[in-house]
Amino acid sequence: LIKGLCQKLILNQVPNKKINNCVSSYSSSLTESDVIDKNGIYPVYGATGIIAFTENPQINEDAILIIKDGSGVGKVQYASDKFSVIGTLNYLTVKPDVNLKYIFFCLKYFNFEKYKVGSGIPHIYFKDYGETFIYCPPLEEQNKIESLLSSIDSKINIETQYIKELKKQ
Repeated sequence: LIKGLCQKLILNQVPNKKINNCVSSYSSSLTESDVIDKNGIYPVYGATGIIAFTENPQINEDAILIIKDGSGVGKVQYASDKFSVIGTLNYLTVKPDVNLKYIFFCLKYFNFEKYKVGSGIPHIYFKDYGETFIYCPPLEEQNKIESLLSSIDSKINIETQYIKELKKQ
């Protein structure tokens, strides 16, 4: 349902704005070995989600996380509040008049295949896919689309948790 709505509301629309005009991309030099045995309250994200916790977060705002190296290249995650990322991820922050969660849904179903480079370990670079046009309507419409998709995403997460609990029983 959510993928179909994303297709209809975002991906099938006429692209009108470059990704790099909607978000800014950053990377980290943090490695997994830098944080794996640390204790803290702020999550550290890797390719599989939260991999550790640290005392000092690198990022103090919501961001979109994209795997830029390895087998999961192009997988998109959303992170909130204060956190850090390791070097296999890029994090994208929003520019003015853009809804970050809207861009998250745009990129969640975005086809990164044509931007993959490297024969052994695949990579994607923001300088390449950032030049791609996406459909980015006025902020008010972005907010409406994001609200609809977020409510469905929330419902999916609740139902998934419910199924896990039923399996435990």
